[in-house]
Amino acid sequence: PTHVLHNSTMSAFTVTASLASRVASAASTTAPRRAVVVKAGGFTPDKTVGTEPVVFFTDKNGDAKRGTEAEYVAARDSQETYRASTVTGVLPGWAAGAIADSTINYTIQQAFAFKAPEGHVRGTVSGPELMNGRLAMVAFVSAAGAELSSAETVSQQFADAPVAVLFTISIIIFGSLISYQANTEPTAVGPFTAEKEVLNGRCAMVGMGSLLAFETLKHVALL
Repeated sequence: PTHVLHNSTMSAFTVTASLASRVASAASTTAPRRAVVVKAGGFTPDKTVGTEPVVFFTDKNGDAKRGTEAEYVAARDSQETYRASTVTGVLPGWAAGAIADSTINYTIQQAFAFKAPEGHVRGTVSGPELMNGRLAMVAFVSAAGAELSSAETVSQQFADAPVAVLFTISIIIFGSLISYQANTEPTAVGPFTAEKEVLNGRCAMVGMGSLLAFETLKHVALL
């Protein structure tokens, strides 16, 4: 009986050890796959979820997300998105307005950089170009009008009212900086669109630069 009990005990230990070995082996086999998924953050090389095109986006907490169009739209409608794009980096037509509706914000360094930050609603228009364009439009119209009425050069006009000029410059820069950092989509008013604002700003910069250059060399008002 003792011999039988000993064999039964050994048999139980053998079965238990065998099962434990199999469980450990299975765990070691599946663990690397789990680690890869966690490390990848949900991103995989394939561009579909089942049969639907995959959408990569970031939620408002800054976490990377991957899902279908419906999942992205649901997240956007519930204001859970930060920024969205496809795997190719091209915003799809059905996601129009995604960036403008999101909570994306840019730093002051990005706003003053001479290269537009990636994903900005203004495209390739940098903050300095936008601000200088607006300043030039206001300055050229004001300076030209003052020269026609008083025959004073731009430097003389500035000497007459330096506080008012500097205050106007500060307001324009401050207002432009807020909207640029907030990534606000400009609203078209009739024929006045964002593209035309940039074009007019560039023309005004050239015009104002030419006006200042002429008056610096000739020391007389151009108009």
